[in-house]
Amino acid sequence: LRAVPGDVLLFSIGHFIRVLATRWIELEVTANARRFMLSTASLSAVGYENELSRPVICLWNETNHVSA
Repeated sequence: LRAVPGDVLLFSIGHFIRVLATRWIELEVTANARRFMLSTASLSAVGYENELSRPVICLWNETNHVSA
């Protein structure tokens, strides 16, 4: 994803997104990935803080758009 110029929109199941987030912030996957809780239909976003060498999780598990 980092090699793609511009923004990227990705739809996926929770397991893949957890692994992606874990690797995005440069953690080893092992047990770390399961520590990222995700609700059904939640929104999450990854990006950078000021420069490409500082990957961050900008938004995680946002569900305000989901009706109860």
